Amino acid sequence: MKHVLIAVVLLLSALPQASAQQAVKLGHIDRQQLMLALPERKDAETRMQAFAKTLDERLKAMGAEYEAKVADAQARADKMTQTEKDMVVGEIQELEQRIQAAREKAQDDLAKQEEELLRPMVEKATAAINDVAAANNFTYIFDTSTGFVLYFDKGEDIMQMVKTKLAIP
Repeated sequence: MKHVLIAVVLLLSALPQASAQQAVKLGHIDRQQLMLALPERKDAETRMQAFAKTLDERLKAMGAEYEAKVADAQARADKMTQTEKDMVVGEIQELEQRIQAAREKAQDDLAKQEEELLRPMVEKATAAINDVAAANNFTYIFDTSTGFVLYFDKGEDIMQMVKTKLAIP
């Protein structure tokens, strides 16, 4: 009986230490704000704007070609045979389809360019967040920019620690 009592006392005295070691440590960060603070973000935005401008110029050139064809067809409509009119209408419709396809491709290319430029920044931010979380024994880090965290009271904002890790002032 004495051995059982000693075992129970030892077990109960070890219980608070075990639960203290497994305490949950919460942190939060506004990941969107962090992404905007990255120094390479400005270069990525500049490159995206330049790429978008190039695509826009191509689409404008196609639009000007379309307008010129339509204006030419309208100016010559009275002097054209039905066969010529049908041929011109076909060319204009083909050009409309090419313009629509070019718009869709431009949107896809723009999305790919954005993903390509942002991926290294996202990976860099994620690695820094993971490093800070591991170094400071956080159990969970919540992203407050997503809107899914509706309330936090006891968490710790790790923004400055992550900025320090990334050498961002």
